[in-house]
Amino acid sequence: MNWLRRFLTENLGLKLLSLLLAVTIWSAVGGDVATEILMPVPVEFRNVPPGLHYEAEPSRVEFRIRGPRWMVRQALVTDFSMAVDLSGMTETGERMVTLEQKNVEAPGSVEVMDITPSQLKLTLRMTDQP
Repeated sequence: MNWLRRFLTENLGLKLLSLLLAVTIWSAVGGDVATEILMPVPVEFRNVPPGLHYEAEPSRVEFRIRGPRWMVRQALVTDFSMAVDLSGMTETGERMVTLEQKNVEAPGSVEVMDITPSQLKLTLRMTDQP
């Protein structure tokens, strides 16, 4: 019994420091599991040709994002964007536009897993010019 008491009480400060260090490392590494949430994001249209008016349905998409819990919790809608380039579109009418990962902007260690819907209906028409 004496050996047990001595085992527990010898170098007590060092043992407590080791325990504190182990808990700190565990919480920093093991406690940061990946988290997934849905983030509504407005669709942005870039390089709109002059004289062209567009309407999109829907005007928002939902990103399923995944990343470290602390980063996902701090993520804001303004950290993300879904951009559609209209520079080559000159014909009026309706068309379906596929939303691709290459058009997504997201913070460094946050990954966009899915975009819903994957397409949007885009209506283009010429504006009345004087």
